[in-house]
Amino acid sequence: ASQNQELMEKNLTFQEHLRHMELGQLLSDETASLTQELHSELASCLQDLHSVYSVVTQRAQGKDPNLSLLLGIHTVHYSVQQEKDLLKPDMLAKKLEDVKQLHKEIEDLRTAISDRYAQDVGDNCITQ
Repeated sequence: ASQNQELMEKNLTFQEHLRHMELGQLLSDETASLTQELHSELASCLQDLHSVYSVVTQRAQGKDPNLSLLLGIHTVHYSVQQEKDLLKPDMLAKKLEDVKQLHKEIEDLRTAISDRYAQDVGDNCITQ
């Protein structure tokens, strides 16, 4: 009887342990799914930010902007495989480099806009 009781307790312990493992796997799957979605959204935002950067740069140079970029029309769509590839270390490293490069370009653009603004303010002071 005590051996039967002991086996029943072990069985309950194993069942509880299995439920915890299944819950952990479920959370892990959910985390992976959310991480993949986050990376996909970040890649899309990176593309949009790059488009905005291009439009602002064109305008700062006195050029007409690329209308498809201005309107946010672009053909970059990630396939399921490309989205999965975004989670690979080499792809993450490449995307990180892309982000760093865009950050540098934005800083350069900020400097150019600041210089242009300072020149405009200076020109205004002279004419008044």
